[in-house]
Amino acid sequence: MSAPLTIPINDCTVVPITPNRDARGCLYEIFRESWPHAFRAVQWNACVSRSGVVRGVHVHVDYDEFYTLPRGRVLLGLHDIRRSSPSFGQAVQFEWSHEDACAIVVPQGVAHVVYFCEDSVLAFGLSGFWRAEYDVVGCEWDDPEFGFDLPFKSPIRSVRDASSGSYRSMIQEFEEMTRRWHAEQRRTHPVVNVGT
Repeated sequence: MSAPLTIPINDCTVVPITPNRDARGCLYEIFRESWPHAFRAVQWNACVSRSGVVRGVHVHVDYDEFYTLPRGRVLLGLHDIRRSSPSFGQAVQFEWSHEDACAIVVPQGVAHVVYFCEDSVLAFGLSGFWRAEYDVVGCEWDDPEFGFDLPFKSPIRSVRDASSGSYRSMIQEFEEMTRRWHAEQRRTHPVVNVGT
């Protein structure tokens, strides 16, 4: 299955990207702030992974992500853990290749896992700067409640991902970290009422 045209999770979006292919390879225009569903990206990262690597399950409390796949093929799993979302609990899994020529918007509160089917480059923009103290929420990729099915059971993982907790603990930690983040935002960016 290739990348879908739509994703049944609120605020997750597939954004078409224009590939400019010729005999040398391909130049992908991977991001324009003016595209529908794009946002102001303050940081860009490139993740180079070998075949058989799993990254995640992760979920972010402080930024949205704009995923692009300029090279390779992955299996992407998404699961909405935002209780206030109309698609809370909804999960989707699909294969995605650079041949699909699209980007995927992954908002705050949507848990995600990436299995690299082949050597790949995943480039992604963030709506806020990465901060280690908030990059701690996740669960085991094979937790049955997450609903992700890998083609085999021994992926290459980081120490963090190999010691993640359960799906239920991920939701609880996400909600606690979200409250903490919002409280920090109120302290550092207070709303000033201007009289009329």
